[in-house]
Amino acid sequence: MATRIENGAGSVRNVRNTRFTESLRYKGREGMWTWMLHRVTGLGILFFLLIHVFDTALVIYWPEIYDESLDIYRHPLFRVGELAIFFSVLYHALNGLRIIIQDFWPHAMRHQRKMGLAALGLSVLLILPVAWIMMAPVFGLAEEPGVERHRARMERLQAEGRTPAAHGTEATPGVLNVPMETPR
Repeated sequence: MATRIENGAGSVRNVRNTRFTESLRYKGREGMWTWMLHRVTGLGILFFLLIHVFDTALVIYWPEIYDESLDIYRHPLFRVGELAIFFSVLYHALNGLRIIIQDFWPHAMRHQRKMGLAALGLSVLLILPVAWIMMAPVFGLAEEPGVERHRARMERLQAEGRTPAAHGTEATPGVLNVPMETPR
């Protein structure tokens, strides 16, 4: 049995015969896209949190596997994914504020389009410096964040006569036993 839907013009159409691609063709405007992007970014953040919890468990229960996974995290495609997660958090937060404003001040609904575009525009604007910090080392335009601090720390330890332990050897008391590679 098909479900019949009446649209605003008084015509009726059969829903059962609607193809999936037709159901994605929404006739709305910015409101639909902000709704969809808000859901997609929320699911992306949830997916990241699940991976992060699993990743943290690797550190505790399987440190060798975690060490190998660090190589995956250094891959340029993973950097793009991190950038997408950061954008997701930014957009989801700003669009969430837009939704809160519209919920508490109904007269703000008259400015829904402007506020939705403002949330998106501000997200794009705020992601630009983060994109530089995250992607410049991939293209050799800057060093990894923290490399200079790590070098200074290693020089200080050597000047004090303490040498940091090599990876996989006995740790020097008071010294973190984590090697840091310099970018290629």
